[in-house]
Amino acid sequence: MGIRETINRNPRIALGAITAVVVVAIGYVVLQVLASRHAFPNTSPEDYFTTDDGKTFFAASRDNLPPFDHEGKQAVHAYVFECPGTGKRFVGFLERYTAEAHKKLVETKVADPGIQMNGRELKKPGDTTWVRSSDMKAVEKIMDVRCPDGKPAEPVEPGV
Repeated sequence: MGIRETINRNPRIALGAITAVVVVAIGYVVLQVLASRHAFPNTSPEDYFTTDDGKTFFAASRDNLPPFDHEGKQAVHAYVFECPGTGKRFVGFLERYTAEAHKKLVETKVADPGIQMNGRELKKPGDTTWVRSSDMKAVEKIMDVRCPDGKPAEPVEPGV
């Protein structure tokens, strides 16, 4: 007796066997998809911060709004750079929110474009004066970070 005759005499068994093969095939495909998916990070991305005007820096959660307290000192956002071929990293400029902007961001938890434009301050390490982010000419000079040879420095992210 051939396969065709067996199927014709027992259609329910044949249908059950086909269903079982389809279920196994779908299960295999689902397992392959799940095995190759990317895992979602379980921590917030990090940024660099400093408590000593850029002499040293550390990585911490991007959820921190500078200035914030870190081990008893005020920490501000540190933008870290590297000159190609040297491997030496340094802080190119610092950023913080004004007291008013910081308070509003903490209370509302909303990224207000007005605060981003007028409530942030920047400066180079060693400078005594913070510059409002709305002063575009001054900010442009601060954000122009150069290597000793005059070439632009490359920004560095934590974990890189």
